[in-house]
Amino acid sequence: MMKYFAFITKYAAIILSVLSIAIVSEAAPSKQLTMLLIPLRSPSAMYRDFLPLKRYIEGQLNIKIRLRVAQKSSDVVKELKNGNADIAYLCPTLYCRAFETANIEPLVRIRIDGKSSYRSVLLVRKDSPIRYTADLIDKTFVYGRYACPGSGLLPEIMLTRIGITDNDFFDVVKLGSDESALTAVMAKMFDATAVPETVAGPFMKNGLRDIRYSNPIPQYLFVARKSLGKALIKKLRNIMIGINSLENPGFMIGGIEKGTDGFDIAEDGDYDIVRLLMRIVDNNSKFSSRSRKDVVRFVVEPEYFVPDMFTKLTPLIEYLSERTGRRFQLIMPSDTDAFVAMQEKGDGDFFFGSIGILTHNKAMNLLGNIWSISINNISGERRGVIIVKTGSGIKSVKGLYGKKIGITSLYSDDGYKSQLKLLEKSGVPAGAIDFVKLNTYENVVKNVYEGSVDAGFINETVLYSLRKDLDVSKIAIIDRTPKIKGWILVSRDTLDNRLIKRVTKYITEYNPRLQ
Repeated sequence: MMKYFAFITKYAAIILSVLSIAIVSEAAPSKQLTMLLIPLRSPSAMYRDFLPLKRYIEGQLNIKIRLRVAQKSSDVVKELKNGNADIAYLCPTLYCRAFETANIEPLVRIRIDGKSSYRSVLLVRKDSPIRYTADLIDKTFVYGRYACPGSGLLPEIMLTRIGITDNDFFDVVKLGSDESALTAVMAKMFDATAVPETVAGPFMKNGLRDIRYSNPIPQYLFVARKSLGKALIKKLRNIMIGINSLENPGFMIGGIEKGTDGFDIAEDGDYDIVRLLMRIVDNNSKFSSRSRKDVVRFVVEPEYFVPDMFTKLTPLIEYLSERTGRRFQLIMPSDTDAFVAMQEKGDGDFFFGSIGILTHNKAMNLLGNIWSISINNISGERRGVIIVKTGSGIKSVKGLYGKKIGITSLYSDDGYKSQLKLLEKSGVPAGAIDFVKLNTYENVVKNVYEGSVDAGFINETVLYSLRKDLDVSKIAIIDRTPKIKGWILVSRDTLDNRLIKRVTKYITEYNPRLQ
């Protein structure tokens, strides 16, 4: 009996020892933390600009912080992965790459002039004949700080919107500096550039003008290694958010980026839009929105340019999350075929799209009569049109016989099916047409504009959305379909009925103008 008691006592002591080590490791971090910065400026300038924040956090934590500037942006990911950095300051694209391999958690994102998101702007000289994005074909283009999303990713997305790549330029150069790129355009060395709008401001007052702005993405952010422990990470986040309450936050953090005046809490889901843009530019599904636990997956048919749809529908997703108390996640498949496959597999909770796609699946529940609800020109009553290039010689639907016509997909109600009825009415059989699947309405318009196809079937609102990208006067509408019912919302039949009823109620009450 005594031996048994000694055995139990010995192993109980070992277990208690292990538990105490775990508790100490969670509650008592190392005496020094390393904050690693991406190399946005010279190391001396970076140290100077981040020093006030470093000292403030040190004082609040009572832990020494070592400030380091990485030699290359890619080094930051390696250091986080290897545990050689505890806190890091990252750009949005680098964060998305780091999240794939390093065990990190977002802390806060910076606010500049009160906003924790930012846009890029496409610029030319004020005396330039260039008026639309499409006019840049065969012109010269200069990138600035290309590794940063505001001067690389966002400009590429603005160009991709109408199918322009670097191969379409007469010449393209990457200078590595936004100011150098802007100066080069002003000096007539290049025709155009694109940089963050905060950088462009002074130059727009002195010789440059905008062609178009990008959709916004979330700002640069600070992250922490998860191995620091939940308690320390929470404390770090609270300390940084607490800077907003200081009498002069700009004194503490104003050097990070010009105009920085506060922090907002950062969540991984904030950067799904960045992953989406990276997927488009890199043509890599690895950067699709991450599948998260305990979220309601809201899957949308990608009939329009996906970044535009994501931006337009994000307020709806935030609204539903707030009203239902459940976290909704916006999912944008790569194309209509992928959307159909997800719906057929039930790989999502709610599906938003064309009647023709969503009503054929009996495993889905229609959420009431909500197709009259207008959500930023995506839903609501719709009308299809048939377009041709002005001067093409095609004056009527009968002239389409034997022609090549661009469509989004064979499922589209107002981009294929309703126009087929116009063909039949004019005596043009579908078999006499060479249909070309182009996935999005914007791509259909672009191909008609370039003459790659003879005509296109699109939704009538799309031409207006492209007015900054191409000269819409060069596109003619030869016929319109009758109005049809807009998109519908369906749910998996296995979804909680209480959630379905609440979403039905809230979405019919939704007013995008109030969000």
